[in-house]
Amino acid sequence: TLPYDVVLMDWRMPGMDGLEATRRIKQDPALRHRPAVVMVTAFGREEVRDEAERLQIDGFLLKPVTKSMLVDTLVSLFAPQRSETKQVAASSAESAAALQGVRLLLAEDNEINRQIAVELLEGVGARVTTAPNGREAVERLHAEPQAFDAVLMDLQMPVMDGHQATAHLRADPRFARLPIIAMTAHATVEERQRCLDEGMNDHVSKPIEPAQLFATVSRWVPGPAVPPSSRTGMAEASHAPDASPEESMPPAVPDPQCLDLADGLRRVANNRRLYHSLLTKFRGQQMSAPAAIRTALLEGRRADAERLAHTVKGVAGNLGARATAAAAAAVEKAAQASDAAGAEAALPALESALAQLGKALDLSLPALMQPAASPGPAPMDPARLRAVIHQLEALLREDSADASIRIEEAAALAAGTRWEAGLMEISRQVGAYNFDAALAALKSLPPMDT
Repeated sequence: TLPYDVVLMDWRMPGMDGLEATRRIKQDPALRHRPAVVMVTAFGREEVRDEAERLQIDGFLLKPVTKSMLVDTLVSLFAPQRSETKQVAASSAESAAALQGVRLLLAEDNEINRQIAVELLEGVGARVTTAPNGREAVERLHAEPQAFDAVLMDLQMPVMDGHQATAHLRADPRFARLPIIAMTAHATVEERQRCLDEGMNDHVSKPIEPAQLFATVSRWVPGPAVPPSSRTGMAEASHAPDASPEESMPPAVPDPQCLDLADGLRRVANNRRLYHSLLTKFRGQQMSAPAAIRTALLEGRRADAERLAHTVKGVAGNLGARATAAAAAAVEKAAQASDAAGAEAALPALESALAQLGKALDLSLPALMQPAASPGPAPMDPARLRAVIHQLEALLREDSADASIRIEEAAALAAGTRWEAGLMEISRQVGAYNFDAALAALKSLPPMDT
């Protein structure tokens, strides 16, 4: 008989509950093919979620289970590996097509998470404006009340978090019907209900699943804002996947818990260039996180320690670094409970996970940039490149870290052209946050009207 691929596991059952059954399945050495386990629960209690994370449960379904929730979960588990999911893929494509020309405001404080969301959404034709915290999102909406069709709202942000920002917006009659979609790493019943009670319309779980992101946003925005005749070429030039997953996959890391390249690439729609950029940024920005967390704990800055651990957890999860995400989650949980000693005790595991991840990145980053099998590069779109350069110039004048998103896009568009070398130099300056030097290099590029 064929082995089972997935088990939908109820939590509360007589005799043996779902957690114990899952533990036995995960640890049974006699099983040559371990199925994915999805926990089904109506409760979403903290102790259930924490134990589920320790058991590395593959997904959660919250009762009452809807058809769309079940499809989204199965897509996230099996879409990358199964060619027979054509119907699900078609549904995801429909959701993506509905986002052509839709105007979105993304409130997210983490640069890497912003870049993932922006490139995924702009890759299907949406127009995305970003804000690094809730206050700037509110100010942007007050300045342009009719400028956006929906808001994607991260919940944990400095200055003003997503809960506070939503309260400000819902207190203003102009934004009573503006769709606000929460972005949260805690998809518990309590968290979801709190978001709804505060006036949010829906939520997207982190780490981001492209299909879920497209489907959720498309439920709340108007129909396609761009006529079909004008859509051709909007997204294909810079955001199309480099090749099929099988063709583009670099050599596997020995331990997928350390770095699951297949999972990480799937979360960025198989965009190797973007994935390479995100991993490089992670190595540059997050490897020193344990030292920063330790300092915050010693100085009594519990909230800062929690925020730093939360950032590592979320970004690592988005990139497929599951062991690092789990270790950071343990530090975050202790800090959240004001258990400084527990958080300090959890730091060595995070340091070890990051050290292993660093070794995996040394192996993986060069392989990610090796040419993948493909039909050949798409012809350069001068109009699209000029538009991206114009956006890049504005971001550089504002000293905005989001310039990193635009320079990556511009460099991809200009690959193999006379602008490539200049844009790579700008990319290096942006990576070092030398925005003035990057702006000067931008002005020295050859003209783009020929």
